[in-house]
Order: sequence, then structure tokens, then C-alpha cells
Amino acid sequence: MRKISLGLAICGAALAGAAVAEEGHDHMQMMSKMQKDTRIEVDVPGPMKAMMLSNMRSHQQAVAEILAALGKGDGEAAAKIAETRLGMASPGSAACKPNATSGELGDMPKMMASHMPDDMRALGMTMHAQATTFAQEAAKVKQGGDLRPALAELGKVVQACNACHAAYRLD
Repeated sequence: MRKISLGLAICGAALAGAAVAEEGHDHMQMMSKMQKDTRIEVDVPGPMKAMMLSNMRSHQQAVAEILAALGKGDGEAAAKIAETRLGMASPGSAACKPNATSGELGDMPKMMASHMPDDMRALGMTMHAQATTFAQEAAKVKQGGDLRPALAELGKVVQACNACHAAYRLD
């Protein structure tokens, strides 16, 4: 009798768990229907989309490496990563610069800039400029020094990334 009761209890718990999971799934579907993606859709050719997404993933990786360097108290390494991979001297910044559309900075930046709305490029420019500001602040941090000013600037870099991602999406 105990085996039957235990078996019924297990089956009942499994059915209740399945019902709760199904209810949660229905709730998520309903919520996704209610929340429309209002970001501006940026239409870019497939290969360029892949390149832009790769660029953004590289930016995320750079931020992770910057945080790791700061975690070790190595402001110099964090500054170097920021300036070479995110800052105004980074290759990725070229498409966001005001003169990118003229072709003055090369064909690839010109092509990428031609597909980005001006406001999107401006947000990108803000992020790259802020990364350079962060690099300058991080370079001042000596081993055991105060990281707070550099972290505050890094926070602004991430806020600039978030502003662009909140406003735009690639088609």
C-alpha cells in the first residue's frame, strides 16, 4: 500500500510540476506578444551584418578583459585594451566618425557608415570617445590605487553600448 501511495504521490507531483511549467510557458508567450520590439531596424547586407555583430561581440570581450585587468589592479593593461579595441584609435571606430561617409577613412568604414542611421553612428562615436576617456583614467591607476574613477568611466562606456542596443537592432 505504501508503494502505491508513494507512486501516486510522485505521479501527482510530476503532473503538478508539468502544469506549473506549462502555465509558465503560456505566461511567457503572452508577455512576448504584449511587448513589441520598438527598436529601429537597421537593414544591412548579410556579410556586413555578420561583421557588425562580430565587432559588437569583440567589444563585449574587450570589456570583459578590461574588467579582468582592473580586477588585478592593472590599470595600464585595462587602458591599452580600451584604447586599441574600443577607443578612438580602434579600427571599429572608423565607421562611426563623421568623415566615414566620405570614404576618407577607407572603403569598409564608408560602406558600414552608409548603412547606419546618423543617430546610431553618433551613439557609436560616443562609446568610442568614452572608451578613450576611460583609457586615460585607467592609465592613472597604479597597483593598489583607487579604481573608482576608472570604473565610473567604464560604466559610461557600457551605458553608451546599452543606449545604442536599446534604440537599434540589425535586420
